[in-house]
Amino acid sequence: MTTTTGTPQADLDDAVAVFLDAYRARPALVAQQAGWSPTIALRATDTGAGAAVRFEDGRAQALEQATDPPTLVVSADQRTLEGVLRLRLGPNEPYLFGELTVQGPEADFVRLDYIASALCPL
Repeated sequence: MTTTTGTPQADLDDAVAVFLDAYRARPALVAQQAGWSPTIALRATDTGAGAAVRFEDGRAQALEQATDPPTLVVSADQRTLEGVLRLRLGPNEPYLFGELTVQGPEADFVRLDYIASALCPL
């Protein structure tokens, strides 16, 4: 079940915060990402909501506005994005069934998939 706050953008922002809090709570996982500094754009294909996350030497923060072109673009409908970001849905199944797409370098995609899979309890 998705928690809603009123607008698709606010809901996506809240979901990003859940993901980032879970990531930051795993210092060993963060330490593994040392030297990794991509910008990841998240786009809800059905609502137009979007967010960006910047990893800087493995440390992650949400961006108010991305200033550089993203390294990776992750696109899915709002429900799927929120499910993955809220750690209620693993990223692999939606990706395999084409519900979630990723554009960008494979090495960055594999690392993001590793992080999301490590955080998701499912």
